[in-house]
Amino acid sequence: MRGSWLLFVLFVFASSTDADTGMEKKKGWLWESHKVVADKLYDYDSTTMTPLRFKTVSNRWSTETWLTLEFGAVKWGQLRFSDKNWGVELYSCTDNNLYDDNYSMVGVPNSAERIWEVYWDEEHFYLDCNGKRVWTYEFKDSTFNQYYCGKRYSGKTGPITQFKFNGKYSREQLNVPVEYYTLKQWQSHKVVADKLYDYDSTTMT
Repeated sequence: MRGSWLLFVLFVFASSTDADTGMEKKKGWLWESHKVVADKLYDYDSTTMTPLRFKTVSNRWSTETWLTLEFGAVKWGQLRFSDKNWGVELYSCTDNNLYDDNYSMVGVPNSAERIWEVYWDEEHFYLDCNGKRVWTYEFKDSTFNQYYCGKRYSGKTGPITQFKFNGKYSREQLNVPVEYYTLKQWQSHKVVADKLYDYDSTTMT
């Protein structure tokens, strides 16, 4: 009975929907963390990296975080944001000034550690923080050619192949995330009635 109850709880948790963002969590999956190396290119897998999830820790000396997306050999995109004023830039979509308050996040949770989730569809680019939607951008609002904005980020001109977190710009040190995450499937185990199972918070939470 105890084992059956635990299996039921895990199933319900894994198949829930995020109330703040409306994004459905994948059934039977959990997040696995990986240490970030600045400027290292990582292969992108839409199955295990949707949303593209990473963790930052506030640093008073480095306030900007840059995520570069590669769409093949010659095409690239970039998301930049600053925790000074929560300004945002989406390369080839918005202007390139993080501090003019033209594009800013709203309602960013007040926490030193933040989990960010980046994802998109054919019409929008989304940014969530600690499970809350803080920025939505409509591609149609871009003053740039849609080939370089909406069509690029939505994958119509080619899928994302790699990504990296930039370590510095000129002499400025950037706030590099400490971890990024990939989705990993839950493992199922047959339940035997009345059998005691060992509990491991690392793999069962």
